[in-house]
Amino acid sequence: MTANNTNIAPAKYRLGGPMAWWVWILVTVFTIYLFNVQTMFSVVQGDIKSALSLDESHLTLIAGTYTWAFAIFQFFGGAFLDCFGSRKVLIPAFIFVTAGVFLYGLATSYTVILLAQVLMALGACCGFVGAGYIGGVWFGMAAYGTMFGYVQVLSSLSSAIQQPITESLLAHLTYEKLFIYLGFFGVLLVVLAILYMRNPTPVVTKKDPFKVVADNLKQIVKMPQMWIASMWGGIVFGLNLALGVVWTPKLFTEAGYTLDNGNLGSALLWLGLAVGSCFWPQWSNRIHSRRIPSIIGVLLMIIGLVGVIYIKMPVWLMVTMMFVIGMGATAHMLAFSVGGDVAGGPLVGTSSAFLNGIMFIFGGILQNIPSTLHSHGSGFHGMFAPYLIAAVIALVFVFIQKETAPANQPK
Repeated sequence: MTANNTNIAPAKYRLGGPMAWWVWILVTVFTIYLFNVQTMFSVVQGDIKSALSLDESHLTLIAGTYTWAFAIFQFFGGAFLDCFGSRKVLIPAFIFVTAGVFLYGLATSYTVILLAQVLMALGACCGFVGAGYIGGVWFGMAAYGTMFGYVQVLSSLSSAIQQPITESLLAHLTYEKLFIYLGFFGVLLVVLAILYMRNPTPVVTKKDPFKVVADNLKQIVKMPQMWIASMWGGIVFGLNLALGVVWTPKLFTEAGYTLDNGNLGSALLWLGLAVGSCFWPQWSNRIHSRRIPSIIGVLLMIIGLVGVIYIKMPVWLMVTMMFVIGMGATAHMLAFSVGGDVAGGPLVGTSSAFLNGIMFIFGGILQNIPSTLHSHGSGFHGMFAPYLIAAVIALVFVFIQKETAPANQPK
């Protein structure tokens, strides 16, 4: 699975063999690592606010800096993977994320926190997409969607578990020390990547690699179905990211519940995403449809959003609604499946990166909308009404999306 302008050397490793699983585990652990560092912000933002004397607008910009930087870098991450292979791209990615984590723990100013976010985003742009890429090159394109789904399961489940664990750790550690310790774990991942990260077949680029990257991106942006998938997938993912990283605690405190209840709601949101990812891609393959599971997923999100924004309910039901929203958000994984169906193996890294980049752009926009509306005088319902509107728009795009699932898709 390389760019069209590359040569492939004879295979050195068996697809789906022990080395395949080891490389996949390594990049999946890296993805979990960066995903948890990212979502940890929703737990530590209060400590950061106090330590650096920040206000709500600063916190929103910190979250948005990572999201927007990630989105920009993301468009090139997958194309570089297709062009250069995993070793030349993922080892630097491991290093950038680890450096960003250390800088987060050492930061003494708002500016340094923003720089840490940019560094982490630079490395993270190859994380989730890199895990999908490794699943495709080491296990074959038939297993691409399934292996990608497993990555999402583990990442989401770890985020659900991470939030209460982080709260417990912060009772004994400052957030600065926590990030320093996480940085040392990142160093271990860097060493393992240097020792083991590689493609099963060496990737040899004959032509100008940057021209190859540009050509790959040009092919992707000419595909109408790719744009449609990016629209509804971006909205679904962006809503989940905005709620999971920033706004779920606000929903709970506005409803009269505690911040701890809000953190539990965030955990259940990620848990719902993990549970859905266990079967959503496989279900899509079994019924040979991307559209039907996606429609159901977006409808679940709409139901959950109506509940948590507009209906007064007991805390246990509100937490349940967050789980429902997370499970519905699993539908965004099928946008990647659509991308794989449309682009094919040689461009799967580029298509995944393109879709993930669009998703994070939506995440950046949706994270900022409530605070912007609040600063202009909107009340609680007005702040979050655009989330429900966005979910309905996503549903319209899913209905527009053509069915791309192959009739002979493996079950």
